[in-house]
Amino acid sequence: MITTPPNPTDAHSGAQPLAPKRRQLIATRGLPASGKSTWAREQLDADTDGHLVRCNRDDLRRMLHGRPRYDPVSEAVVTIAQRAMLAELLFRGYSVIIDDTNLDPDHLHALKHLAAAYDVGFAVQDFTHVAVEQCIDRDRKRPGDRRVGEAVIRRMHDQWLAHIREPS
Repeated sequence: MITTPPNPTDAHSGAQPLAPKRRQLIATRGLPASGKSTWAREQLDADTDGHLVRCNRDDLRRMLHGRPRYDPVSEAVVTIAQRAMLAELLFRGYSVIIDDTNLDPDHLHALKHLAAAYDVGFAVQDFTHVAVEQCIDRDRKRPGDRRVGEAVIRRMHDQWLAHIREPS
């Protein structure tokens, strides 16, 4: 994930940003299969001016490596690509949805700093209210290469969300 915000003047070759309506960086937060990417795609479908885009680590993993890879080197490459995309898109005047899990508060903190560095709004769309069992059920219905697996979802829940009481 993003660890330090880039300097907004770096690597833009003197290009000027667009001046559209107030830009935003929107981060989703929730377990896998909680509805984050579905929500993000719905937002893109409703966007009429083309200035809303999404940047997703799972998609970048597939694009960069041909399949999901989670080893440290591969994750570093994904982070470099996501950081570069975010910086350029925000600089150029786009609003960006990051529909990753973003369960680690440090990730949200870094994204908030990135938004501030580019003088854009920051918002979190929270999906932590979605029950772990519902996420597991949804994940089972995904195509095989898109499944995260029950063990991973439960581990993420236990690590980041177990202190939040789920509705009965």
